[in-house]
Amino acid sequence: MDLGLQGRVAVVCGASQGMGRAIAASLAAEGAQVMLVARSEERLQEAVAAIAGEVPGAQLASLAQDLTAPDSAEAVVQAVRDRWSRLDVLVTNTGGPPPGQPLDLDDDKYLLAYQQNFMNVVRLCRQAVPLMRENAYGRIVNVLALSVRQIEDNLVLSSTSRLGVVAYARYLAEQVAADGITVNNVLPGSIHTERLGQVAAMQAKHFGRDPDRELDLRAERVPMKRLGRPREMGDLVAFLASERAAFLTGLSLPVDGGQLRAVV
Repeated sequence: MDLGLQGRVAVVCGASQGMGRAIAASLAAEGAQVMLVARSEERLQEAVAAIAGEVPGAQLASLAQDLTAPDSAEAVVQAVRDRWSRLDVLVTNTGGPPPGQPLDLDDDKYLLAYQQNFMNVVRLCRQAVPLMRENAYGRIVNVLALSVRQIEDNLVLSSTSRLGVVAYARYLAEQVAADGITVNNVLPGSIHTERLGQVAAMQAKHFGRDPDRELDLRAERVPMKRLGRPREMGDLVAFLASERAAFLTGLSLPVDGGQLRAVV
């Protein structure tokens, strides 16, 4: 299937590792020109080299940027405009905040979580949409977490801050639909990444479980009896970024091997 991404320009945030890197690779494999954004210049260069090795001829660029900074979104969009003069696909993706219980966290931790997981999405979309409108084509995909539909113990900061993005994305999807721009969220469950390993270690410590068994316990909770692969997330995002997904917007799609038990 030709996804129609040849020559499209994409920005992928949190692209130096894990799901972000897999998403960048999937987009590059479909012929998109991809700017990888993350905090660490060193890890970005490693990711660029790895993707270039996987995808011969991939057109890649990178930008080291801390997306919690108020001026970061403007810097990202200006960089892609300077490089390729357009922006077709924006993938927002940031690491999760620290664990904690609802009554145990102070104001600063809540505010930082909202800067990290909510305000960066608002700022990036505010900067990206005008550039997308110039070509009447845009795909915004927010990488969130299954916990916005099914809470996970000890992760109140992640669940609440990301849930705000769901509401924001639904509003935005309606506002920009007539401009040829779609806005969707993907909700990864237990995808086998470095971040999942960190969460598993935190949960094992909190509940007094064996850390060496925690990932196995997670896999057992998935009906498919395995953890998800980052490339499975990447390929879904590539589809949502494509011309073939033009009539899909305002959605929040679980990628979880059937782990979400909600009926609706």
